Amino acid sequence: MTDTGQIPPIHLVAIVAFNGVQPIDLSGPAQAFVTANEEGADPPYSVQVVGRPAITVLTTSGFGIATGECPAGRIGTLVIPGGPGVHALREDGGWLAFLIEAAERADRICSVCTGAFLLAAAGLLDNRRAVTHWRSCGRLAADYPSVSVDDRPLFIEDGPVWTTAGVTAGIDLTLALIERDHGAALAARVARRLVVPLRRAGGQKQLSDVLALQVRGAAPFEPLLEAIAAEPARSWSVEEMATMAGQSPRSFHRHFTRRVGTTPARAVERLRAEMAYALLRSAAGRVGEVALRCGFGSEASMRRALNRWHAE
Repeated sequence: MTDTGQIPPIHLVAIVAFNGVQPIDLSGPAQAFVTANEEGADPPYSVQVVGRPAITVLTTSGFGIATGECPAGRIGTLVIPGGPGVHALREDGGWLAFLIEAAERADRICSVCTGAFLLAAAGLLDNRRAVTHWRSCGRLAADYPSVSVDDRPLFIEDGPVWTTAGVTAGIDLTLALIERDHGAALAARVARRLVVPLRRAGGQKQLSDVLALQVRGAAPFEPLLEAIAAEPARSWSVEEMATMAGQSPRSFHRHFTRRVGTTPARAVERLRAEMAYALLRSAAGRVGEVALRCGFGSEASMRRALNRWHAE
């Protein structure tokens, strides 16, 4: 057959939907793949939402999504979203058999957020590294001891299996898959179309440091942490931070360390290092310019801070 008579290859993406699925876990990757097609992906992606059985499922946001039959033949990418519905399905032997059969026909298998629980229940994460939403990592590790759970990265690739952290990390994963399939230039165009300011690397931490510090119960100091993150180049002496918090320097240092889990100076360094890392990855300025913009006195001090930040 001549080239003009051939059917062009298509990369089939099957995204599994179920009652209790979190819609952004499904729609985020789906839109990224579709946008890649609009930006010239060759071969293109054919995105299909599938279910068992092929019915309209109810999402956690209260609206329905129509699913089709899982296609026969080879699947390029199988995506399992998360949501509270996963916990009923991991006890459903018939549904897990459906997942295992589809996974056997897939070139790569990806979970988004708590979709990792379904992969684990199906035995697809046995003896593999995996991640899920930071709030669920402990439960995943306890329920499936054969899975090596790492709660830090945004996503993990272990052989043909990819797992991600929560919600928008599914978009980061999909951009990485697009880059793997079609190169960095296409992935960058998709990121711009989706108004994603920076394609985050899989090894990047789930929580930004300002969020991680707030999660520890730092409610009285949240405005201060946000101010530091917004203006990292300011001097941020203990006296200045104490004044902003409405406390004496001695009381501020004691209460801040107890509530946030680190000293004020260490918190400032962490927030500066996080911004420096993002700017360096996005090539938004030369190294010396980034050091000054983020409040470091020199390139050397920035590098030392980045080394400490990565080691945490």
